Amino acid sequence: MKKTTTALVMAVLAATRGFAAAPTIKAAKGVLKQGAYSATVAALVCESCPAEVEKALKAFPGLEDVSISREKSAVRFTVKKGTPVKTEKLQSALRAASERMGMGADYSLRDLKRVGP
Repeated sequence: MKKTTTALVMAVLAATRGFAAAPTIKAAKGVLKQGAYSATVAALVCESCPAEVEKALKAFPGLEDVSISREKSAVRFTVKKGTPVKTEKLQSALRAASERMGMGADYSLRDLKRVGP
């Protein structure tokens, strides 16, 4: 019974991780231009996660005005004028932060949209 339960849990975790890792940002040519953006974060699994996401975004070149809501699993940030951001590099930085945190955290951005100038 224990082996069956363990196998089932591992299968569910593997399936969930694969689903959560699906690409979700749709931007012109994979580049975010100057403006304000909002997105949801795939999986904030603990109270420390929002701070880790905020830290990763604030350290990313070209971003400012970063804020995050754990309750809504949402993030907002602004891309600075003259510093376009490649979405693949942004997702990569967030993926690295997820891996450092562990515990099933997935900081990939979903439903990314421009919300202002």
